[in-house]
Amino acid sequence: MYEAEEVPVNSEQLTVNSEKAKPEERKIVTSLPVTKIDTKKYLIYGGIAILVVAILYLIFKVIIPAMTGKTGQPITLTYWGLWEEPATIQSLITEYETANPNVKINYVRNQKVNYRTRLKTRLDTASGTDAAPDVFRVHSSWLPMFAGNLAKVPSDVATNVGLETDFFESYKNTIKLNGSWYGIPLMYDGLALFYNKDLIENAGVSLPKSWWDLEMASQKLTVVDANGKITVAGAAMGLVDNVDSWSDIVGLMLKQGGVDILATDTDNVKKLKDVLTYYTLFRTKNHVWDETLPNSTELFANGKLAFYFGPSWRVFNIEDMKIPTLKYGITTVPQLPTLKDVPLDQANNEANLTNIHWSTYWVEGVNQNGKYQKEAWKFLQFLATKESLQKMYTAASQIRAFGEIYPRKSMIESMKANALTQPFVKAADVSTNWYLSSRTFDEGLNDEMAKYFGDAINGMVLKNMGSDEVMTSLQNGIQQLKQKYGLK
Repeated sequence: MYEAEEVPVNSEQLTVNSEKAKPEERKIVTSLPVTKIDTKKYLIYGGIAILVVAILYLIFKVIIPAMTGKTGQPITLTYWGLWEEPATIQSLITEYETANPNVKINYVRNQKVNYRTRLKTRLDTASGTDAAPDVFRVHSSWLPMFAGNLAKVPSDVATNVGLETDFFESYKNTIKLNGSWYGIPLMYDGLALFYNKDLIENAGVSLPKSWWDLEMASQKLTVVDANGKITVAGAAMGLVDNVDSWSDIVGLMLKQGGVDILATDTDNVKKLKDVLTYYTLFRTKNHVWDETLPNSTELFANGKLAFYFGPSWRVFNIEDMKIPTLKYGITTVPQLPTLKDVPLDQANNEANLTNIHWSTYWVEGVNQNGKYQKEAWKFLQFLATKESLQKMYTAASQIRAFGEIYPRKSMIESMKANALTQPFVKAADVSTNWYLSSRTFDEGLNDEMAKYFGDAINGMVLKNMGSDEVMTSLQNGIQQLKQKYGLK
């Protein structure tokens, strides 16, 4: 690293005084070897060393962590759930955290009351902070109320999850807007027709395929005492206050009838009025249900109701309340005739019936202003895998009759084998919905829309108001909500 160089020296400075020096000491030194440092090479080698260290740091601290998802900087994703107990999902959270040690998942199960308003307020006022959730559950009908809060599903995530190819077609009707997905479903649910097996068999009644079938069967199955009081109800329809899922039933009939509910033209207004009139006939004309009866779920569980509409989770309520002798089954909902001007009593052929069903389900969304959107989508992508869905279903089945219905087409064979879930998955691909979903507790779009429809039905049934009279208030209410929430 060093090189010696001969440097001339003044001989006078190094000559030993001959008079003072001993003979053997008298000599003249003419040159002396010295050392000179090469700073240029120092800088080169130092620069190389720094570059090597920087490259190693980049590889081990940035590139490899980015490829493996282990960034080194710990983050916490807050996940607001609603229906599932922490125990149902905790094992999956632990599995994910083990594979991604830099990520922690904070699962918070919320109470249903005021959930929508609390979530909306938190996202609006604390978005981008730790106070707002990164991942949260919303009802599929809430998208108009969460505009600006929901992040779009990244295209690569949508592809990896299989939203376009393996999830029920009905999801495209609600959570896909203008070509973009706004959530990932981890479950499915819809409306089906529950029936009392003993009542049906004893009366020799077939399961209804059309609304006319249901109307006729319900009249035959209704039992009244000497005072005209209903002791066994044929069908829970015609009223609002004591009929669970009444708004879903009305929404289903509107969709089957091809009604554009937001339109104000004469044809659509007439169709809307006809649906409401037909729904009320089960109370006003057929007398298979009335306001003196208890809640429809309770009455069905007690074996005193022949036909009852509900989503799959009502099975859990019925199992908790039912009398020991109750035997019940579940089938798909009745349909309307497809041929124009064909009366209901002439539309018994299934080929002449619609095939439109009603869905009501929840999806997982990501905070549009969240700090960890990439990590949030990665977590949801993990939850939406077949393996994770199976694990969640198994965990939930330990505490109730069955877990949440799978959202994937490729996973429904086991659902079809279960008599309690088969009618729901059978209808999933041809189901639709609107802003009349019951029990979302949103204190917003669904509840407000149901209030206008409920007032119209109660007006016709309990206040003897004409259909034209109630339609004015109903139409005004629909148009107000259309403007308020930007409905299209």
